[in-house]
Amino acid sequence: MSNQPHEITCHSEGFEFEPAPTPQTEIPNASLLPMSIPPKLLAAWQIENEPAKRYIIVTYQATNCYLEYVYGGHSDSYRVYFVFIGHFAVAIHLIDCDLGSDDSYPVYGLLLDQQKNQIWLGQYIYIKRFLTKWREYTYPEPVLTLEQREQIQRNLREFYQELVQDGNELPQLSAQEFGELVQARMKLEQEAICAITEYLDQYLTTALKIAEERLQEAKGNGDYQVMMYLSSLIYRLKQRQN
Repeated sequence: MSNQPHEITCHSEGFEFEPAPTPQTEIPNASLLPMSIPPKLLAAWQIENEPAKRYIIVTYQATNCYLEYVYGGHSDSYRVYFVFIGHFAVAIHLIDCDLGSDDSYPVYGLLLDQQKNQIWLGQYIYIKRFLTKWREYTYPEPVLTLEQREQIQRNLREFYQELVQDGNELPQLSAQEFGELVQARMKLEQEAICAITEYLDQYLTTALKIAEERLQEAKGNGDYQVMMYLSSLIYRLKQRQN
């Protein structure tokens, strides 16, 4: 990461600032899904709507749903992840797009933009590069002296040591308290699953039309694997509608 502030070019008529990176400019062949972020999805994943978490990358890694943002990432509910990406309205856009599995690293990823309430699909390597570039643009590293950097490192070490010591002094949950915590978490997940499904169901008619168009393309290209997959999806969806 560069240790220099963003340059401002001065012109006679004013100042010219470097434009912020966007998914459209930084992710080749990125596609915008025709729906917004489903309600309660991010709340179920314990992600707040704050500036540093404007962009969230969604993939499957290390045997679970994995969520990344500018300053870190964490694994979270696979149940919520599966309901989201497995819904027909979303799944139709993910054909041939590997978001990762127990045996493979993600090739593609979903990028959620909380500010614009958008969902982008693109190759994972480019989404990661975009997130890094957006972090460097939005939160540039300050210009520090060597002494200042060393002091920051010492402060961090002391903070982590105090955190570990204080953590050992935290009271342990009783079996009842732990059970209540688990039940509350399961209730939150179930409410999110219902809200996500209800929201995405309104896009089923559009998804069915896309599936039928892609099926005709697959037939023309002789892509029998995609043909079988789409035929199965279309059949199950029509059965559900009836």
